[in-house]
Amino acid sequence: MGQVTVVSVIDGRTARRNRNRDAVLDAMIDLTSEIGEEPAIEAVAERAGVSYRSVYRYFDDRTELLLAAIGRLMGDVWAIFDVEQLGEGSFDDRLERFITVRIGAYRRLAPLSRLAMRRSLSEPLVTVQFDTVRSFLRDQLATQFASELSSLGEPEQVVALRAIDTMFQFEAMEFLARFDELGDDDIADVLRRHVRKHLDAA
Repeated sequence: MGQVTVVSVIDGRTARRNRNRDAVLDAMIDLTSEIGEEPAIEAVAERAGVSYRSVYRYFDDRTELLLAAIGRLMGDVWAIFDVEQLGEGSFDDRLERFITVRIGAYRRLAPLSRLAMRRSLSEPLVTVQFDTVRSFLRDQLATQFASELSSLGEPEQVVALRAIDTMFQFEAMEFLARFDELGDDDIADVLRRHVRKHLDAA
C-alpha cells in the first residue's frame, strides 16, 4: 500500500505540474493576443495562477516560453496549418481551401509571430523554429499545387513556387492586414489573384 501511495503522490505532482505548465502557456498566448506585445512574466504568472518563480521552473527562459507557446498554439505537427485532402480536388477547390487555412493561421498566430520575428534577430533558436516552419509550409504549398507546377518548365516551376510562397509568408500577410488594413475577404482576393497569375501558364 505504501508503494501505491508514493506512486499516486508522484503522479499527482506530475499532473499538477503539467496543468500549471499548460496554464502558463495559455496565459502567454492570451495576454499576447490581448495587448499585442510580449507580456511581463509577472502578468503571465498572475493570469496562470502560479508564482513568478514557478514560471521559471517550467521554462528555462523567456525564449523557451515563447517557442513553447507558439508550439502549443500550432498543435502537433503544426495542425493549425492542416489542409484537408492536401493536393486533391479541382484547382479552384484546392486554392480556396489553401487560402482559408493560411489566413486563419495568420490571424491566430500573428501576435506571437510578431514577437518571434523580433526575437529571431538575436535568438538562434527562434530563427531555427521559423526556418523549420517555413520549409514545412513550402513543401505543403508544392504538394497542394503539384499538378499545376509540374506542367511548367523547370525554371518557371521554381520561380512560380517561390513567388507564391513569398506571398503567403507572415510578413506579406502582415503587410496586407496591417498596412493596407484589409479584411480576410480582401486578403483572400489578393492571394487568389496572385496564385492564378503565376499558375496561369499551367
